[in-house]
Amino acid sequence: MSSSSSASPRFRSWPITATGAIEADLKAMGLRIGADAIDGTTGTNGSGNPCLSDALVSVGAAGRGGTGSFVSQNGLIITNWHVAYDAVRKASLKDGRDYLKEGLVTENRADEVPTENYEVWITKTCSDVSDTIVAEIAKESDPLRRANNVRDKMQQVAKSAQEKSGDASGGIRCDVQEMLPNESYVLFTYERLRDVRIVYVPPKSLGNFGGDADNFEWPRHTADFTLLRAYVGPDGEAADYSPDNVPYRTEARLKVQKNGASEGDMVFLLGFPGRTMRYAPTSRLRYSDEVAVPAMVKDFRRKLELIARHETASPDAALKLGGSKASLANEYKRSGGKLVMMRKLGLLAERAAEEEDLVRKAPEARAPLTRLAEIYDELRLTESTSSTLQALRGVYAGSALLAAGHAVHECLSVESKKPDAERETAYRERNLPFLVQRLAKRLGDIHVPHETALLEDALRIPTESSALSDAHRRVTSILGDDLEAAVTSAELRKLDADALRGCLADGSAEKDAPSLQKDPFVLCAAALWSTYEADRDRTKALLSERDALFAELLELQRRHTSDSEVFYPDCNGSLRISAGHVEGYEAADAVVHTPSTTLSGLLDKTVEARLGGDDAAVAQFGCPDRLYGLLTEEVTAESVKKVPVCLLYSTDTVGGNSGSPVMNGDGEFVAINFDRQRQGLMNEFKWSKDYSRSIGVDVRYILWLVGEYGGATHLVEEMLS
Repeated sequence: MSSSSSASPRFRSWPITATGAIEADLKAMGLRIGADAIDGTTGTNGSGNPCLSDALVSVGAAGRGGTGSFVSQNGLIITNWHVAYDAVRKASLKDGRDYLKEGLVTENRADEVPTENYEVWITKTCSDVSDTIVAEIAKESDPLRRANNVRDKMQQVAKSAQEKSGDASGGIRCDVQEMLPNESYVLFTYERLRDVRIVYVPPKSLGNFGGDADNFEWPRHTADFTLLRAYVGPDGEAADYSPDNVPYRTEARLKVQKNGASEGDMVFLLGFPGRTMRYAPTSRLRYSDEVAVPAMVKDFRRKLELIARHETASPDAALKLGGSKASLANEYKRSGGKLVMMRKLGLLAERAAEEEDLVRKAPEARAPLTRLAEIYDELRLTESTSSTLQALRGVYAGSALLAAGHAVHECLSVESKKPDAERETAYRERNLPFLVQRLAKRLGDIHVPHETALLEDALRIPTESSALSDAHRRVTSILGDDLEAAVTSAELRKLDADALRGCLADGSAEKDAPSLQKDPFVLCAAALWSTYEADRDRTKALLSERDALFAELLELQRRHTSDSEVFYPDCNGSLRISAGHVEGYEAADAVVHTPSTTLSGLLDKTVEARLGGDDAAVAQFGCPDRLYGLLTEEVTAESVKKVPVCLLYSTDTVGGNSGSPVMNGDGEFVAINFDRQRQGLMNEFKWSKDYSRSIGVDVRYILWLVGEYGGATHLVEEMLS
């Protein structure tokens, strides 16, 4: 592969399985280890030694949320403060101690705090199953039936692989991921660890230093990292939490380079980035720019206002609403920045020029481009109905009771009556435990006044179609005028994870919990069902047709684009590698940013906030008094102010790369990725050598905070051993 492939205008990120193919490119950038030391998923490592990919984990509720990596042989994992946020928040609610605000430094393993529903998944193998899935696509011309057939075949392949693994402990998970629509599909096998404990958490004043004001900005001074530990049963098999469990032993771990990295150094990272749209046609970009993203911005702003109104009621309310607030605030700012950067880069004009060039070379491309534009016009026409239904189903941090009511109704009254192999994905037996975890979490976080306000907000959304208006009237009739009473008396609120699991299991719900189906929120879902189902299937059919047209266009692009561009799959949450260099950027006219920060900059921001007398600024930029003392006392200030804090580099990251380890050319850990600067917010659509910059916590700050400042020298020794 030519070196030009690394400089592709679309990607600086590649599927982990492409590591061998791009080895020459990575070496040209400064990589000093072989590709076989990085990728352990394809069986190409002949040495038998552990690979860097073996040290990577997907971490979060049900194993999804962000990236982490093993930094010791005893299951110690480093991830982001914000990736572990929900686990720490739930532990705080349970223990009656605010670990988010205060932080946590454990002195030994007995002090490590169990998490609720947090798992880590290790990618063990990847195998191409494209032929099996594509053969299913070719059998059906109707878009809706084709979409359902592909869904069924992907689930069948994954279920069969999981059964063949012979695992009886729940320690193996198999999933099929679409890499390129109608073309490329990969079976991923994960090792699944379910006992995850909290080891070290910086206080919020450091782990979230700068808060929303600094989010997606540079320079940064945020200690966005947390240490967790994975445990297994005494027999070494995956197990749920037990005090008898032992730390997970792994030979695959990252070597921590205590000296960090310098400007100009090559770096690469591994992680589980979410969705990108690097090949999206102009019609899709325009829909995102004019319809989807503005609607999200409006929706998230309104929900953030509701949280602000209710989070001050009590510390318990603040903790319960904290997860939604963090997620919404991040997405709200990201979406606004994405709109700005799409215009700044002229992305629509650039993509339109590409399409015009393709049509000149291949006139047959005009027909799929025209039909794609028509599909997005159809989606525009139904957007109001779809968004209203989403609100009435509690999506995107909406009403937890509406969301749970919909899931319970769909499971009990619709999906459980079908053979397992024909159900919607979330309601299949192998996936039901993850649905239960998500529902239990949302129900457990209900703060009654806020939940009532979310209901009022959802019911105020205008309904334009007559069918939706009728359903909306039925919903308001069911809930009545006293929404707070409806929330307080809901049967759904009484269910924890065990009760939900029993209710949703095949055959048990109608027999054992008939009152659940009379819950007003389940009845609301039933009233909405036919309208929702029609909208869902209409959208599913359009997107299935879109994917077929997209595949046709992509094939034409391959034939008529120069050989210098390699068409890698978009990101989809599966393991990828990205590479770049430690480097700054020109932020604006006469504004040039260098790629590293120190505690001196943190002190400057803290002093400015304190002198300004603004309580909101102090809340976001107020570092702990003890650190402030170290930074201002004559004896310690000079040395402490020089401690490196954050690092900037030109890799290709999106959401899901939070927690990705940043490694130098020798594969040594030098930072942990946690953000992008604002001008890199268009990474969902394009990587830019001028603007795409990611931000990580410097390893030297991590070691200093944990060891010298936090006093947990035993953890530093464990990471460096």
